Amino acid sequence: MRNLIPPIVRPMMRLLGADDRGAFGVLVGMLLGTGVLLGMAALTVDVGRLYQERAELQNGADAGSLAVAKSCVAGAACTPGTAATYANLNAKDGVSAVTLVCGHDVKGGLSGCPGSTGTMVDCPSAPEAGTNYVDVHTATRTSGGSSLLPPVFARALTGNAGYQGSTVHACARAMWGPAVKSSQSLAMTLSMCAWTQATGGTPPTFGVDTRIFVRDAPSAPTCAGLSAPGEFGWLDDIGGCTAAIDLTQSGYAAGSDPGKNITKACGDALTSYVASGTPIFIPIFDTSTGSGSGATYHLVGLAAFILTGYANMNPLKDAIPSPFTKGSCPNGATTPSCIYGHFTQALVPVSTTVGTGTYFGATAVKLAG
Repeated sequence: MRNLIPPIVRPMMRLLGADDRGAFGVLVGMLLGTGVLLGMAALTVDVGRLYQERAELQNGADAGSLAVAKSCVAGAACTPGTAATYANLNAKDGVSAVTLVCGHDVKGGLSGCPGSTGTMVDCPSAPEAGTNYVDVHTATRTSGGSSLLPPVFARALTGNAGYQGSTVHACARAMWGPAVKSSQSLAMTLSMCAWTQATGGTPPTFGVDTRIFVRDAPSAPTCAGLSAPGEFGWLDDIGGCTAAIDLTQSGYAAGSDPGKNITKACGDALTSYVASGTPIFIPIFDTSTGSGSGATYHLVGLAAFILTGYANMNPLKDAIPSPFTKGSCPNGATTPSCIYGHFTQALVPVSTTVGTGTYFGATAVKLAG
């Protein structure tokens, strides 16, 4: 068969079957020479770094705005400087710039925000007047102090030698207001009258030590008849002396769990709260209907309360804080029970539903743009 192949064809067959090693190197050289690979690298690496920078700055703005909002709720004044701490913690190199912290809070600790540019890296326009909110603006800052994110490959492209990098921006908004949901409220409700007496109404004055009667008593006539009976009453217990509250439901009402002697779960809960000094969340009612186990309370908000003591809470031993005495909760014919403490402002754990209406101190915070 070999002899049948014409001699002139054999060299051509050898060329066709020749080794193609080195062809890839030639191809790479051609792509490098024309800038194709550099362009692909710039697109993949440099643009990817910009997206990564944007994600880090956005996370930092989110965390910073939530931190500032929480400081506005918990402290005597907002602490805008908190934003920088959280922005840096969310940067891979530990450094970012917070260019602006602004908004509105009733304590007057935040400066007003400029008008929104409407771009995707800016926060939206200001919310409705009177809304508590904070905007945190972040931007690129390198560990060397530059505001430009330097390129890796883009500068090597033809005509791009002067490119020094880009500044990336982000913005986040957090809002706060009355909490309207809580899965861990104490199974107790306070009357609007008792809350107004203790805080002065709207706007409230928090932190004033007070005594609140469970039952009507001659020394507490101003709130007589508002509860069933007394200035506060016990609610249906879902376990552990807690009640699940959802005020987003129209006309929300809670059932009553009457009785002077409290359950062991509620006794343990009250003892724990007094010892820890942590806020408890108690729903506020404005009207009640019925009596005994048939009573219901119309709930209008959630209050935050620091419990410091109690009296005549059978079977608990009295825990009466200064400056109160045993006489402040008289054990008379009606044998009233009392709680002691003061109203405060506190964040409801996990809740991100911000309501409207009267603010009783229990607060929810959420990201809003």
